[in-house]
Amino acid sequence: MIINKEITSKILRDYIFITGAFDIDSKYFKKRIDEGIQNSHLNHKTNVYGKHTDWTFFSRDTQFQTILLQLIDHLETLDVPISKFTLAEAWGIIENFGDYTRKHNHEPYYLSGVLYLNDHPQKLYFPEINQEITPKPGRFAIFSSFLQHQTKRNIKHKSKYAISFNLRSVTISETL
Repeated sequence: MIINKEITSKILRDYIFITGAFDIDSKYFKKRIDEGIQNSHLNHKTNVYGKHTDWTFFSRDTQFQTILLQLIDHLETLDVPISKFTLAEAWGIIENFGDYTRKHNHEPYYLSGVLYLNDHPQKLYFPEINQEITPKPGRFAIFSSFLQHQTKRNIKHKSKYAISFNLRSVTISETL
């Protein structure tokens, strides 16, 4: 074997990271998640070591779509290389005492997000960009899917509820 060149280095990369809040019906979403985790085969089997609905559980939920459309409208005002987005998947999670989220990213999607449904001290950390989010009802974050994120273990005897989602860019052939 002959290796002519090998470079291991880091490069700067543009990313999106937006936080904000919506006025939401937390009780509605929490009830839906409680229903969705009952028959889920994903509980404690994903990067979320907690309760987990099916991946597309909220994809057709009109209340969630209303929130998402507002986010997409905002994204389309930004100077980003892709102007059309579509929801790929949206799922609910519950992290109870001892539960956590392993460090991971959401590649190959373009953007990912989380919408919190209750107050909770278990923060979401983005170590690469030195950002963190403390859950509050209606608080959201939307971010470039390649960003690593995680939580530490939930050490409170209180459940944290959230909806996570992935957006993908719409291809030219899908717009024809």
